[in-house]
Amino acid sequence: MPNNPVQIVLNDTDFHAMPDPGQPPRPKDFFVNADREFIAHRKRLAADVQRIVEEVENSAFGPATYLKVRMRTEALAKSYRPVYALFKPDQFPCVGAEAVGTLFFRAPLIYLRGLKARIEEAEDEVRTVFRQSDGAPYPAPTTKRAEVGGIESISIVAPSEKRNFSTSAAMEMFSDPATVSGYQIDLFEALEPEEIAADATGRTELYRSLVKLLVSFGPGTRTLLSMRLARMPVLEFQLTQSDAEAIVDNRLGLVRTDIAPSAVPTLIDRNADRHEAALSALQRHPLVRAIRPPIRLQLVDEEMALPEDDTTTKTTPIPLAPPSQDARYPIVGVIDSGIAPILDAWVVDRFDFLDTDDYDALHGTMVAGLITVGQQINGPDVAQERDGCQIVDIPLYPNGDFLAQYPNGFSQFLSEVEQAVSEAREKHGVRIFNLSINATAPVERYTYSTYAAELDRIADTYDVVFVNSAGNLKQADARAPWPSKPNDVIKYFANRTSSDTILKPAESVRSISVGALNPLTDDKRHIAGAPTVYTRRGPGLQVGIKPDLAAYGGAGISTPGAKTGLTSIDQDGVPIPVIGTSFAAPLVARSLAGLDAATSGGLTSEALRAMLLHNAAMPDPLTKRGLKDLARQFAGFGQPVSAQDMLETGDNEITLLFQSRLQIGEKKPVILRFPFTWPQSLVAGGKCSGRARITLVYAPPLDPAFGAEFVRVNLEASLKQRQPENAKDGSAHFTSQIDAKFLPKRANLAIPEKALIDHGLKWWPVKQYAKSYENHGASSEWRLEVTSLVRAETTFPAEGVPFAVLLTIDDPSGAAPVYREMQQALQASRANTQALQTVFRVRPRR
Repeated sequence: MPNNPVQIVLNDTDFHAMPDPGQPPRPKDFFVNADREFIAHRKRLAADVQRIVEEVENSAFGPATYLKVRMRTEALAKSYRPVYALFKPDQFPCVGAEAVGTLFFRAPLIYLRGLKARIEEAEDEVRTVFRQSDGAPYPAPTTKRAEVGGIESISIVAPSEKRNFSTSAAMEMFSDPATVSGYQIDLFEALEPEEIAADATGRTELYRSLVKLLVSFGPGTRTLLSMRLARMPVLEFQLTQSDAEAIVDNRLGLVRTDIAPSAVPTLIDRNADRHEAALSALQRHPLVRAIRPPIRLQLVDEEMALPEDDTTTKTTPIPLAPPSQDARYPIVGVIDSGIAPILDAWVVDRFDFLDTDDYDALHGTMVAGLITVGQQINGPDVAQERDGCQIVDIPLYPNGDFLAQYPNGFSQFLSEVEQAVSEAREKHGVRIFNLSINATAPVERYTYSTYAAELDRIADTYDVVFVNSAGNLKQADARAPWPSKPNDVIKYFANRTSSDTILKPAESVRSISVGALNPLTDDKRHIAGAPTVYTRRGPGLQVGIKPDLAAYGGAGISTPGAKTGLTSIDQDGVPIPVIGTSFAAPLVARSLAGLDAATSGGLTSEALRAMLLHNAAMPDPLTKRGLKDLARQFAGFGQPVSAQDMLETGDNEITLLFQSRLQIGEKKPVILRFPFTWPQSLVAGGKCSGRARITLVYAPPLDPAFGAEFVRVNLEASLKQRQPENAKDGSAHFTSQIDAKFLPKRANLAIPEKALIDHGLKWWPVKQYAKSYENHGASSEWRLEVTSLVRAETTFPAEGVPFAVLLTIDDPSGAAPVYREMQQALQASRANTQALQTVFRVRPRR
């Protein structure tokens, strides 16, 4: 039975070091032995730039535009970006990206001819030079040749690419009371230049022409500069029935409606022709990057069917024990539709934006019931945390028209989320917030949504973690029950064409998003532990893993009278079956809150998430041969264990936790380098056996303007073993001996950048690594390292990058006394380690 505590390394900064010096990358020729093809490619790019010059010269909006530069697949690595010789940053600043390797540059007319000239200067043939060390020849292209060769295409973003919805679809959304915004308009850059200077580059003229266009749409036009996602401004654009003059209103910096002047609720104009004319005109403006449809919010389980007999025959409320006066409980903020008085004993506070008559507390009560008394109703096999959890009730999902409650649109809804989080954090120390309010739109492949980005900002500001539901399919779109045979699973999904992508904001990287698994039920069609028929799958984005986890969400109903396997309570305390990902999320939120309480709030948000993910395990139906990719899409890193199980290990293993921050050094960012000795009982003649697992969670700077490249700093962990031969300078030589968890076997071949992104989770802020060893290597000296890499268009943040990394070493046979041996070795080293569960009770948090 596990009874040894996870160890936290308290003197983590003692193991910060400067990275080893590296060789600068050489320019690469992407047209090796294909000079004729390169010449044709170069001419095509130069001709494209000339056409762009002519288009900008005839533009009515100003002497500047924005270019879309697509890189070749082989040129995705940061060292191949065309920002050294072609798109010089002082002339063509990179203002964002879309897909990985698709970049946006501001392009003033005065510099475009120079760009064309630099393209034309790239040499026809690559010269050969000889290495000094051994005289071997190698090609040495100039930077211009390398950058021209790495580019696939250069173009102006076409108006047709800026909108992917019809006016009729928008009209349908405006008729839904759950729609909480007008159109969302992303701009390439800030509306006004930040400096006072002559307008040689055309920025001021672009800004003025856009404002002129916005007010030209007539009375009732409202444009709110509602938020700025890093460098990218977002406008909320409304065409209303009001006869007030058109306005362009900058509300950045105003937080909530009791401070900012509130708009008067106004009906949206339903004249489709007016909308089409305005949207078409906006699409043609160079400063407009994208126009997005109105945002419609939903409680993700509203449409899920429940068995009729279960909802009508159980009429007796269950007894709910009140909190013990002297006990300390975990606490969760529930951002939902409100919680009924039946749970008032556990509700310590309530956010008062909506009046009680403005919301229906059924859904929020069912969510809160699982958090407070989930084990009493369902048993420990389904709800693994003990009953008892305090709640801060945050009812923000209203009845009726959203725009009547949030007349300033979606930005006002997000402002109320932030205000509620701020108050709950300050008054009650809440760090875990359950959020089951999704947008009805799936996550987009190349876009990091406003919703996700704002949740990330709030999480960073208040040091909290949101637990989000991944979203449900509508009943008509539900999948068939998970097949029992792996081959049938693969065939089913190979033939399925219906979209089932996770809903926004489940892509939020500072949050934990949760999919749904079947609990054990009497209905044998639904395999226990398999994804439910309604849960959506990720990642949605071109990069990363989402959802992060999966938990029991209630099995779909396929036969009359069948049980869902998951139960909560209604407003009267009556047990009620529940189905949906927003009932899986509170089970995870409760475990995370339990972990935070058990460690007295001493863990950083990165460490909380790392502990949760490190200890998750893939449910058995998803471990079958051939299902690795599907398992990742539905369950991420697996199904979590209880908070207590996260904190303890067996005698045959040890887990070390570092919560630290990589800072900028004199020339380069420092790295974490932690030396240790492999457990003695797993070493024979210098060869090591056993198993190692690493989880790394970090909080890089994020910039949604860069689309799928929104993560701007990459951290990597490695586990290195000393090699028999020393390095060239005579120092000890260590090489990595662990693999990224999702990388395919590679037989020591170099891994392409695309594979590192797709499977190695490069540029994703959560990573896992694992490997088993049997008589491996020739030394018991090892190092755990964490290193960083910065995007070509970015600088390492002055405040550093916070991270948490967990390392577990174990003996799979269960026999070796790994914990005792590692503990003795650590005590003899310079590492200051202590039991995680007790250290923060006496040690103030940093």
